[in-house]
Amino acid sequence: MSLIRSLNSGVSGLKAFQTKMDVIGNNIANVETAGFKSSRVSFSEMMNQRLGRSGAGGDSAPQLSNEVGLGVRVASIDRDFSQGVMQTTGRETDLALEGNGYFMVNDGSQNLMTRAGNFVFNKDGVLVDQGGRQVQGYNADRNGNVLGGGTTNGIRIDFENALPPKATEQVKLAGNLNANTSKSQVVQGQNGFTVDGGGMANLNTELNNLAQTNEDLVNGDVISFNVTLNDGTASTFDYTYNDGDTMEDMIQAFNTQLNAGGDEGQLTLIDGLMVLRSSQLGDSSLQINDVAVTGTGNVNFPGFQVVQAGESNTRTMSTTVYDDLGRAHSMILEFTQTSNNEWEYEAKFIDGQEITDGATGTVEFDELGQLASGNTIDIAFEPGNGASATRFEVELGNSSQGTRFTQYAGSNTAKVVDQDGYTQGELVDIAIDGDGRVQGIYDNGNNMVLAQLAIAQVQNQNGMEMIGNGMFRPTSAAGETFINTADNFADANINSGALEGSNVDLAKEFTEMITSQRAYQSNARVISTSDEMLMEAVNLKR
Repeated sequence: MSLIRSLNSGVSGLKAFQTKMDVIGNNIANVETAGFKSSRVSFSEMMNQRLGRSGAGGDSAPQLSNEVGLGVRVASIDRDFSQGVMQTTGRETDLALEGNGYFMVNDGSQNLMTRAGNFVFNKDGVLVDQGGRQVQGYNADRNGNVLGGGTTNGIRIDFENALPPKATEQVKLAGNLNANTSKSQVVQGQNGFTVDGGGMANLNTELNNLAQTNEDLVNGDVISFNVTLNDGTASTFDYTYNDGDTMEDMIQAFNTQLNAGGDEGQLTLIDGLMVLRSSQLGDSSLQINDVAVTGTGNVNFPGFQVVQAGESNTRTMSTTVYDDLGRAHSMILEFTQTSNNEWEYEAKFIDGQEITDGATGTVEFDELGQLASGNTIDIAFEPGNGASATRFEVELGNSSQGTRFTQYAGSNTAKVVDQDGYTQGELVDIAIDGDGRVQGIYDNGNNMVLAQLAIAQVQNQNGMEMIGNGMFRPTSAAGETFINTADNFADANINSGALEGSNVDLAKEFTEMITSQRAYQSNARVISTSDEMLMEAVNLKR
């Protein structure tokens, strides 16, 4: 009977390694199958037969009985769920799942799980696998919002659907307004004042010590300045001389009278030259027409000329805003520097649409070039042609988003950086991101989320049942199934335009094939040897 045991052991070995060869053959056959997970065979002893007690027994015996094994059996066939290599395909709907998890598909009666992401849209716009099973996920609402975690549906894209237009709600400006954009008018004497000996006069120089004083001034002499003010008004400012008066006394008296009715400008003495600078930026008529002396004295005052004309320059920005019907309207924003740290803006439409609110206003900056007034401008206009009145907000920079609206003495870089309105759009393409969001790409340059793929994870992957075609079905041994989107799983990411290849290691499989072949041969040799021994036992009768 002992030889029968060895025969049975050999037979069990043949069966076990035949099963292992079946698994190896299946692995090799699926070396190019997308998402395929290879398997391995684990063996264990079938059972042991006790042959009786060993030796005399007792507490000092090394063992209590003698046992002999009765063969081998297949303990388990385990799946290797390690990541397969990523294979680029360039097809937008080919998806490779990186990390843990499975795509979900529905065959009409149940949800199944797969790692094979070779999907395609069918004639109805439904995303399906090669077997026609609907890929599961969450379809977005009309505003592109996806609510994951609930009941899944087949992902469907309406390729004939148009993206409705959106009226502009916000226009964003950013950049710098040059603090030197506008200029003040500057009037300067044609000749400088000097002193006897040829030096330049300064503020402390007495008027009678000027080389230009031909006859000394005496108390009561009047020096008259005939001036044209910024607004074009003609004025005369009289200065009465007192003994010992200096250039500074005359200039201070002039400035006091000049600015008595408002901030007109300042007269200064620079290197002997009298310079009058307007306090207002922009166009100006400020001028010293002539200077006359009434009395005993005689001073040769120079003529005056404009050396820098006042200029009111603007920074013009343009953008397109949309009404609620999606019609485009070209808008221009002009910022004009009216004084230091102050700009006036004017909004207008090239096509003549009426601005009902916010057409003009003022923007102010502090001494550091930062906005001192509010950072938003509200504008409302009537687009006409059946569209309702449209109101939007112009945002002047946004520090939280890294954009600023400043006034430094540098280049004029201020411009419109964004506006959120758009016209109607036709769907021209789709794209799928790493979180499985299916984004529609429209011909108006906008994108919108249309759906998001669902990802399933289980507590025990080895507890899933393989039902063919790369499909897995969770069983009670798999534990709880968790269904959500990839962005809600820390270890899941979707690669579009790629497929996950098989994780079969050919070198390992061929090595296992060699050892299995030798093991099969050895078990066959056990059977043939046991047969010969039985033959010898039978021949004892002869």
